[in-house]
Amino acid sequence: MTGHDAGSTRHPPTPAPPRRAADIARHVIDGISAPAAFLIVESRHGPEWGALVALLVALVIAAVRRRRGDSLLVVTVATAIVAFHGVSAIGFGEGRAFYFPELIVNGVGLLVCAGSILLGRPITEPVCRRAGVEPTRTAGDPAARSRHRRLTAGWALLWISHLVPLGYLYAVDSLIGLTLLSALFAKPTILAMAVFTVVAVRRAVRPHPAPAGTPLNQDATTAALLDLPAPHRKDVS
Repeated sequence: MTGHDAGSTRHPPTPAPPRRAADIARHVIDGISAPAAFLIVESRHGPEWGALVALLVALVIAAVRRRRGDSLLVVTVATAIVAFHGVSAIGFGEGRAFYFPELIVNGVGLLVCAGSILLGRPITEPVCRRAGVEPTRTAGDPAARSRHRRLTAGWALLWISHLVPLGYLYAVDSLIGLTLLSALFAKPTILAMAVFTVVAVRRAVRPHPAPAGTPLNQDATTAALLDLPAPHRKDVS
């Protein structure tokens, strides 16, 4: 083995960092392409043709995203959302109805969050637990319930921040305003809130290091790593 080979073995090449800015820009462009196509075509040929062109654009984007490695579920859901918007525009026969589903989604989201808080069962807790973000060991923990009450209230405020401007722009029939609001505010803030929720929960349930000088309890440490209750020791005194 040559010296160059040995050095390569000891110090493998460091992979290049992900191009986060490029990825974010790409997703923004993907998200706004179909609504922009609808806006342009609808102004000249009506909502029916606008919905059809928007769906075609969504299908092209789905194919490109699949080639980039995005999961089939993700691209299918994204395409179905555009199709749902298009069907709404065709059904109502007007351009602004392309965004009627967003009013419904935000309204339902607000009702679910507010209702779950009133019932004392904040919706983010079961959602995070089912997604594997909230560990099962926190079930019934008052601190976890309080944490999710705050997170659910944050989601409720987010839905309100969407509903108010969406409702106004829908009432004044501003298709351009609806398109810009949806693409540049509503969708990005939902993604940001989802990321914040995951980070907040994971930081809260992260094990805290014991203070210096505290003796290590091997059984408790092992149980914590395995997400199991620590065994009780018999009092030998």
